[in-house]
Amino acid sequence: MAIGNLAQFANWLAERQGDAIALHCGNNRLSFREMQSASRNVALWLTRKLGLTQGDRVLIRLPNDVHLPVVMFAAMRAGLVPVLISSAARAQEVERILLETQAKATISLPQTAEHLEFLKQMDTPPKVVFVGVWDFGNFIERRVARWSVPLRRSIKGMNIHWLSEAIDYDRGSLHAWPRIDTQDVALIQYTSGTTSASKGVEMTHDNLLANMQQLAECMSRAGSSRQERMLISLPLYYSYPLILMLTNWMRGGEVALVTNVRDTALIAEQFDRFDPQVFVGINAVFLALCQDPLFPQLSFRNLQYTICGGAALNERVADRWMLITGSRIAQGYGLTEAAPVVTFDINMYGRSGNLGKPLYQTQVRIVDEEGESLPANSNGEIQVKGPQVMRGYVCQAERGLFPFTPDGWLRTGDIGRLTSEGELFLIERYSEVIRVPGFRVYPSELEAIVGKHPSVLECAVIGLPTEMGLHKIKLFVVTNDRRLTQRQMREYCRQRLTRYKVPELVEFRTTLPHSPSGRLLRERLVRESVGESQVGEQSALG
Repeated sequence: MAIGNLAQFANWLAERQGDAIALHCGNNRLSFREMQSASRNVALWLTRKLGLTQGDRVLIRLPNDVHLPVVMFAAMRAGLVPVLISSAARAQEVERILLETQAKATISLPQTAEHLEFLKQMDTPPKVVFVGVWDFGNFIERRVARWSVPLRRSIKGMNIHWLSEAIDYDRGSLHAWPRIDTQDVALIQYTSGTTSASKGVEMTHDNLLANMQQLAECMSRAGSSRQERMLISLPLYYSYPLILMLTNWMRGGEVALVTNVRDTALIAEQFDRFDPQVFVGINAVFLALCQDPLFPQLSFRNLQYTICGGAALNERVADRWMLITGSRIAQGYGLTEAAPVVTFDINMYGRSGNLGKPLYQTQVRIVDEEGESLPANSNGEIQVKGPQVMRGYVCQAERGLFPFTPDGWLRTGDIGRLTSEGELFLIERYSEVIRVPGFRVYPSELEAIVGKHPSVLECAVIGLPTEMGLHKIKLFVVTNDRRLTQRQMREYCRQRLTRYKVPELVEFRTTLPHSPSGRLLRERLVRESVGESQVGEQSALG
């Protein structure tokens, strides 16, 4: 790949792909040439009209839409640093991240204006830019949007800019673009923050380009063809779908984004319309689609393979997906701090926990609590080295974060094991290990066994804290079988698990909480259960 940094990427794609379609999103389509032209104009507008300079951070809080890649590439081309966060982030989180990154501008939907009220209290607030539904319409629609939308929407006390002005900005003028080093920060992505406050991960141009090249090589070895149609059912502000989109473009493919990633019917409709060769999702999406009455009736003749990330894949879900679509599911291990992909299962076994082998130029080791390397098939912390590993966190020293070992390995906080063949199996997060008298219990191990029950659609295992500093095991079950009882579930566990692993408590639920990236939110179940138990104790005392 003859490209030095991602600031050149939109140009590089336009030169090679021209008028081929790059992106489908709702009713909007953008060619590679249109994406390049729009991102160039927005880059000029950001620097000339808003006065942003090289190195400034731009907070981007957008859902899946054509706006997101355009403004991201625009910021990179201008030498700015895009900061991607969830479009659903609340005001308190937005304020914290704006202050932490010292962002000079924010780009979001006008519906999020109420989350920016705090800007009125700042001495030098960042520039506020809103996007509009017609920004990428035809010429007349863009003109109408440019003049009518600002007239219809205004926010007292805030200076508002509209992206519709930037799309057609100064198209023919010359501009001296900044020189960008490959070690400069290209992008900041915030972790999901499921176990602590979210952290801003600083990715350099080298980090992202390395992971794109690693993935491209891995996909080729897996038998993937170039110029594939890829459907992504996850929000782009997460690193996993973003890097797959960039890699697919680099390989000459086109991408379709699902606008509402929580709408199963919409995903199925987009699947039918786009006819993808590659589908990108998570276990919860696969399960929901398999349960949808219309999805199994679609044609899957062109679907070559499916990619799962973000959360563990359930074997029963993988088997059902294969039965319906005829497509195997490839898994990988990654984290935002590694751009994010570390390992990839090119054999597409679809086995629970099997996440494949490390990408080329990537090292993975398993260590004990003292940091000593462990032999094959031993459980310990996963540590990573490679060209895709981040530079560091935003405000790393101020927050007391120490992500690297003295010899430069990234501490992941995940427990796993490497087989003698070099395949990585993910076991658990350190913070979610359950401690019972004399033993440690891994929730994912129990979930894998309970998940094989024919009436269980999904399950979760947590540890409820006790006064002795240990845990009481609780099982949550999602099922459609109304005849299934707590006693039956405990008996099922008793027959298959060592005694100390059998859950003391069983609760049936209609759904389980997940992050948008698909991670099961066990800590939320802990908070809810602890709150319920405290309420129960207070009621009993009263």
